[in-house]
Amino acid sequence: MCGISICYSPDPKRAASDIAKMVGTLTHRGPDADGTYVDPVRARGALGLGHNRLSILDLSDHACQPMRSTDGRYVLVYNGEVYNYRELRAQLGSDAPPPDSTGDTAVVLAALIKWGPAALQRFNGMWALALYDREAGTVLLSRDRFGKKPLYYFQDGETFYLASEIKAILAATERRFRVNPRVAVPYLTRGLLNTSEETFFEDIRQFPPSSWELLTPGRGARVGTSTQRYWYHPFELGETATAGSVSPQQITDLFLDAVGLRLRSDVPVGLLLSGGIDSSAMLGAVARIGSLDNVTVLSVVSNDPRVNEEPFIDTMTRHVGCHTHKVNVSANPALLLDLLGDATWYNDAPMAGFSPLAHMNLMRIAAERGLKVLLTGQGADEQLGGYNKFFYFYLFSLLQERRVLSAIRTVAQFATHSDTLREFQLHEAMRYLGRPQLARGAFIAPERLQFDTVEIGYQGSYAHREWLDLARTSVPALLHNEDRMSMSQSLEMRAPFLDFRLVELLAHVHPSEKFEGGWTKSIFRKAIGGIVPDEIRYRRDKRGFSVPETGWMSGELRGRVRELFASELISEELRFIDKRALITRFDQFHADRGTSSRPFFRAYAFEVFLRRFAPSIAA
Repeated sequence: MCGISICYSPDPKRAASDIAKMVGTLTHRGPDADGTYVDPVRARGALGLGHNRLSILDLSDHACQPMRSTDGRYVLVYNGEVYNYRELRAQLGSDAPPPDSTGDTAVVLAALIKWGPAALQRFNGMWALALYDREAGTVLLSRDRFGKKPLYYFQDGETFYLASEIKAILAATERRFRVNPRVAVPYLTRGLLNTSEETFFEDIRQFPPSSWELLTPGRGARVGTSTQRYWYHPFELGETATAGSVSPQQITDLFLDAVGLRLRSDVPVGLLLSGGIDSSAMLGAVARIGSLDNVTVLSVVSNDPRVNEEPFIDTMTRHVGCHTHKVNVSANPALLLDLLGDATWYNDAPMAGFSPLAHMNLMRIAAERGLKVLLTGQGADEQLGGYNKFFYFYLFSLLQERRVLSAIRTVAQFATHSDTLREFQLHEAMRYLGRPQLARGAFIAPERLQFDTVEIGYQGSYAHREWLDLARTSVPALLHNEDRMSMSQSLEMRAPFLDFRLVELLAHVHPSEKFEGGWTKSIFRKAIGGIVPDEIRYRRDKRGFSVPETGWMSGELRGRVRELFASELISEELRFIDKRALITRFDQFHADRGTSSRPFFRAYAFEVFLRRFAPSIAA
């Protein structure tokens, strides 16, 4: 887990200067070491490669980057972890790196040299990388299947910049960028983030996941114009799920293997135990594998009974026989809000809510305990119908297929076994409505609403709906926040549920097996029998990592939020916010009437973003 920077300029001095600026900006992503490499590209300017190292595997200098091949022809900068590096080393045979290099970076370099882009299909992990071939004068770029590791780019003529975070590009270019309304407006209206390759900064884009590209700097190369895919989700390939094609035991075996791979580390590993199904399953898997002694468990508890999961946490730790370090997040909300400016800087975008701020605080505590790696349950809900919304999507699919009796039976079963029906929230459902419904009473400047074009409603099939969350409307934003908040404290997050083999397997589970008997994640609940106690395996509710933000916004933070709204707003100057409408609606806002605070938080967070990045924002 690190930070990478790449730049090309026709001016060699500019390339050396810019890559130094970029590396200097990303110290938090890799405080253990850094390095740069600048090379003339066949008399056509110079290419700069930069790296900030967070040492996880092979702590010696043999794993430092930029890493050169033994013959000096190839140079690699790489951010992430390829967990199956031991297996790949064996497959490389005589082309494997020397035994004094025991980590994954040397294996990744050797694999790319031997197999080229075909090596990417063999990698099981997360990465963003650039491989420079000095002899051919080319640069191979790639990003992992789900975009767990970030990579952004900007191009001006022949000069181009790529980096793990946008702020490195801003530091090197020293330019101002317009705020992108195609990103800002869906965020303000519905809280949508990372739904495409565009960013809040116009002309700065994300390199797409599951992709690679070969560039020839100095010969009219344009980043992002010749990308090729090396992996497709089964839904994209037209593969369909058939009832009975996947057994719970298959899921158990693959899940255990996915967790086991992600325990490979030369530094301490931690696990965030919430008391929910996903994190409990990970801890249970660690216990089943026999690695409990090598893992530190952290749990979030609260004085607020609405979000406190301490009883379930205690049940799980008793089940496996381990201790957990409990962290109370019943913090002063004003102190949490104080983190917003710094969190926004690390995030390169407005924050989605208070939860990422609490997450950043938790990462700080984990780092203070000496942890560098944490396991996370990200991606489970999107593949197993875990969110309440998926129940309604499944119900709609039954009605679409005219299976009315099955729909009635499903509703009755969920009414008996689950809190899904009771937990329905209208303000969450509003995210899936069209622009006319969102425009009513909104405080977004009317002329901006034309940019709210992201489609996230139910289209086509239940399988499409799950894929949409995995590829565009849920997982990318969650991974973005998780990466930035963890890397702000120099921590690596590993997500077993996003092991591509497990993703492919779960895509072939029929929806009826995910909602069988009135339970979400039904087949997974069966798969973790014995690994997780029944008190957790068959919980009725779903809480997740949450904070009582609506109560805070209508209570302790109300005055502070309104004070900012009443001040001179950059968001109004840029014609995104109708300030008068915003203040009117906020004055009418009362939590006890069931109104969500999230639109107001987003308006607040957007303004904080604009102020924090003001030197890089164009009028």
